[in-house]
Amino acid sequence: MRERVQGFGSWRTDRTSLQSSYRRLAASRLPINLYSARAQAQRRAAALLHGIEERAGSWEELDGRLLADDARGDRTSLLLGGVTGGVARSPSDGRGLLAAADTGTLFITYLENLTPAAQHVLCRVVEAGHYTPVGDPFPRPINCRIIVATFRPLAMIARSFLVEWNLARLLGHIALPAEQVLSVLEGEDFLHTHPSSLAAAS
Repeated sequence: MRERVQGFGSWRTDRTSLQSSYRRLAASRLPINLYSARAQAQRRAAALLHGIEERAGSWEELDGRLLADDARGDRTSLLLGGVTGGVARSPSDGRGLLAAADTGTLFITYLENLTPAAQHVLCRVVEAGHYTPVGDPFPRPINCRIIVATFRPLAMIARSFLVEWNLARLLGHIALPAEQVLSVLEGEDFLHTHPSSLAAAS
C-alpha cells in the first residue's frame, strides 16, 4: 500500500511537470507530431493541446486524403493560402487555411496521403515561415501552431518513404504519443476553448 501511495505521488508530480511542459510547448508555437494507431486518440489529444492556452484561437484542418490526387501540389497550395498562384479560397470563409487558422491551430491528418509534390509545397511554406496570398504583394507570417497526426512517429514514416525527410524533420521534431497527452490532460477544464465539434466528439 505504501508503495502504491508513493507511486501515485510521483505520478502526480510527473503529471504536473508534463502539464507545464505542454503549456510551454503550446506557447512556443513549435510544430507537434501526435502519433497513435487510433485516429480518435489523435484528434482528442490535438484538441486538448489546442485548448491548453486561454485564447486557443481558430481551428482549421488539412486532410491529406482529400489531396491524394494533387499531382502538382497546386490544390494544396491554394488550400493553404495561394502560395504558388491561383485564387486562395477555403469553403469556410473564403480564406486559405493558414489565414483562417490565424493564431490558432492547423491540424494536419493523413500526411502520408499527400503526393510528393503536395508535401513539397507544405514543406516549403513551413520552412520559410511565411506565405504570400494571391494578389497580395506582402508575405504574411505563419502564426498558427501546426499539429500533425500520424499512426507512427514521422521519422519512422519517413524511413518507409511515405513522407519526405525534410518535411518529417520540420514537423516531427517533437513527437508525442497521443495516449500520453490524453492521460495528462484529460479531465482538465479546457473544453470551453475547444471547437464544439471536437468537444462533442470526445
